[in-house]
Amino acid sequence: MSNPAISVIVHTLNEEKNIRTCLECLKWADEIVIIDMYSDDDTVQISLEYTDKIFMHERMRYVEPARKYGLNQAKNEWVLVVDADELVPVELRDVLLKIATENRYDAVSIPRRNYFFGHYMLQTGWNALQDRQLRFFKKQYMHYTSHIHSSVQLSPQAKVYDIKDEKCSFIHFNYIDVEQFIDKLNRYTTIEAENGWDNRDEFSKGRVYRHIFREFKNRFIRDKGYKDGFQGFLLALLMCTYRASAGFKRYFMEEYNTKNVSEEIIMQYNELAKLEIKKYSK
Repeated sequence: MSNPAISVIVHTLNEEKNIRTCLECLKWADEIVIIDMYSDDDTVQISLEYTDKIFMHERMRYVEPARKYGLNQAKNEWVLVVDADELVPVELRDVLLKIATENRYDAVSIPRRNYFFGHYMLQTGWNALQDRQLRFFKKQYMHYTSHIHSSVQLSPQAKVYDIKDEKCSFIHFNYIDVEQFIDKLNRYTTIEAENGWDNRDEFSKGRVYRHIFREFKNRFIRDKGYKDGFQGFLLALLMCTYRASAGFKRYFMEEYNTKNVSEEIIMQYNELAKLEIKKYSK
């Protein structure tokens, strides 16, 4: 029985440090599709060594719209979605090929081994079996939305297989350092706050408090972040900071009745400055 053809989709934006190692682990695929958000480093040039199927997507602040677009570019029934900072080990490749060939399932939930700041995460919600990704599927059963951090929309009729062997998982080189984490935190929390404002989601301070408390409790206690030692503790705190930042940004949008909070505050400061300057003319 021959293996069915498989398309791999990789989404990129200035990934020259990761893209070669990622694509080296994907040369077995029948088709590699790159969806690039107009990188201004050597990402596209390196990718051309592996595939000529490179499609450009407008640069966004998050990846979901590109995922939706990329799915339409894949020509094969089976699709594997990979991030540029991930690797597909041989063990995972072999399992995916076997599942596709046997054709008993329509989608596969894949574990992901995460590295944060050079540390392999044992728990804290980023253990391989805690961080599962629906990334291998028959194309007709999958739909992506354009909302940040939205869950995938898999057809209820799809039969899903859960890989339970950590060896058969993505290797994810997550955040390199705290600076990168905070940079993404700032960008993503702004998007979440703006989406909440645009959708007129109900806001409450109590919900913000609960989200912050729940984040730490879940990461450090329920998901056993204490097993990652000081790093688990710090990452749980950073995720609390994420929730707090999103909540603060939404709070100020409510206070100033606009999502352009900085413009309103600058106008307020300018009025105060004018009053002080006016005193000099007396």
